[in-house]
This record gives sequence, C-alpha cells and structure tokens, in this order.
Amino acid sequence: MSFLWSFMVLTLRQPGVAARTILLRQWPHEAIWTGLFLAIVLNELFFGALGLYVTKSSDLAMFGLSPKHPGLSLFLSALRSVGFAALLTYCGRLIGGTARFMPMLSLLVWDQLVQLVVMAGGIAALLASPTFGSIVFLVIGLVMFFVLLNFVNEAHGFASLWYAFAVVLMATIVLFFSMLFLDGLFGPANTGLPTNV
Repeated sequence: MSFLWSFMVLTLRQPGVAARTILLRQWPHEAIWTGLFLAIVLNELFFGALGLYVTKSSDLAMFGLSPKHPGLSLFLSALRSVGFAALLTYCGRLIGGTARFMPMLSLLVWDQLVQLVVMAGGIAALLASPTFGSIVFLVIGLVMFFVLLNFVNEAHGFASLWYAFAVVLMATIVLFFSMLFLDGLFGPANTGLPTNV
C-alpha cells in the first residue's frame, strides 16, 4: 500500500518518470483489462455513493450524479476509456509517434485511478469550503492534464509536450463527436453528456 501511495505521489510530481516506469513493465493483457474494470467500477461506486449526498449539499450538484441504468453506464465508461486509448494511440502515430494500444491503455488505467483519489480530496475540500474547493478542483484539473500530456508524450516517444497536446486535442475532438452519436442512441443521461448538447 505504501508503494502505491509513493508511486501516486511520483505520478503527480514527476509524471514522465512514472510513465516510463509503467511502460518498462511488461504488463499481462489480463492485468491491464482487470485494472481498467477496477478503475471503472471504483469510479461508478464513488460517484454513486457521492450521489446520495447531492440532495444534501448544493455544492455537489454540479456533478449531476444518478445514472438510471448502471449497467449501461459501466459499459459506456469502458467504451470511452478504450476508445480514448485507441484514439491517443492512432492520432499519435499520425504525427510520428510510436505508442501501442495496450501500453497506452495501461497508462490511462493508472491515470484514472490517480484521478479518482485526488478528486476524493477535492470533494472533501469542496464540502469544507466551496471557494477553496473550487480552487482545489481547478488545480486538480491542471495537474491531471499535465500528467496526461506526459503519459502520452512518453508513450509515443515525442520530444515535446506540444506534440502530446496535439494528440490529446485530436483524440478529444473525435471522442466528443463519437459520444454525440452515442447520445442519439442511448440518451445524454447515460452517455455523460449534458442534456442540452
């Protein structure tokens, strides 16, 4: 447990080093898929439990929690994660990157787990002080974006984070429009998009 905490701190402070450490390990595919499933389930449980308190705290209303179909929500979360990993891999290769899908997915799995932990701290700060909590969430967003850029940069072997930024931007745009298509099939409440999109 102490190793995981230490590695989480390393991820936030030196994401490039953490990414190289993950990429150097030859993770079995089963371990990566299990990690993805764990990250998605923990995320759903966390926000599901948090949803019980939304009505008690207007500060949490922005999360808009309470999926009507948990099974479909899990499926779409998995689809988003796998799709984003595939897009990051393919878009990076278009501009000279060398990443492969499974190593990229392993990085995203760890990124999701770290994000879940830091968001828990952010929500605690939000409950303690809405103003301070808002600042904490802003910092969390910036830090996790920087972590993602470093992960993509290391996976593709780029020499600059600007290449990684371009890859993340392309992948995000494609994923957004893909989710719009799914929104038409399943409805915004299940895809995670705002109802007025």
